[in-house]
Amino acid sequence: MKNDEIRAANRKALPKFLLLTLVGAVIGGVTGYCAARYGLDQLSGVLANASAFFGTHIAPWLMVALAVVTPAVCIPMYRHAKALLASWDGEDEDTSSVIDGKLSAALWASSASLVLAFFLIAATYSVGFASFDSWESTVLIFIGIAAFLAILVESILIQQKCVDAAKQMSPEKKASIYDTQFQKKWMDDCDEAEKIMIGKCAFKAYSAVNRVCSDCACHLCACVRHRLSSFAGGVHHLDGQSLCLLQGNHALRQGGQ
Repeated sequence: MKNDEIRAANRKALPKFLLLTLVGAVIGGVTGYCAARYGLDQLSGVLANASAFFGTHIAPWLMVALAVVTPAVCIPMYRHAKALLASWDGEDEDTSSVIDGKLSAALWASSASLVLAFFLIAATYSVGFASFDSWESTVLIFIGIAAFLAILVESILIQQKCVDAAKQMSPEKKASIYDTQFQKKWMDDCDEAEKIMIGKCAFKAYSAVNRVCSDCACHLCACVRHRLSSFAGGVHHLDGQSLCLLQGNHALRQGGQ
């Protein structure tokens, strides 16, 4: 573009940008005033109690359920893909697309499960040493830890099986998922068309992460009390939720490509 065209494009987009900035400033100012004027920061005590109950009594059982659901969802998709792969003649593009879709769905589901597991373990840990005040809460936290480790193992094995199946479809790919240079070696084994597709997906994922960072910043601000202490006086699971929001959005965008 020429300089005149660049300036014209900037002048066209600038009013909308300034309007959005002004609207955001007004909303933030009104919200901050109302919080200070009407003592909304006192809601932090209610949220702290609710989050402590969630972390102590609910999160461990959710992780147990997730440890059961993850293989129940992913394994049938993987087996279906393997069955199609066994009968694939190596040339049918429709069958190849179905296999790739099944493997991608299994990878996506295992990644989403792992992100959710990190959020739940953060919620469990947010209670701190109060988890050991009673026998019941102590047992629950160890149940949660065991379920979390089970989810980690399940996700690793499911993703390894899916990558191995993809390597059977594309024999030129040799990298092992356990190789610390897996991504580099996998990229080196890709042809030009695959590299172009990876580049497009990477750009969309990058754009999605940039957009969601502002949401995470707002979410973190909501986790901070009126003064410089956190809701629970320490690590709070909402902080972990913000990180999971970022990772989850990134995984969803990549899985959708």
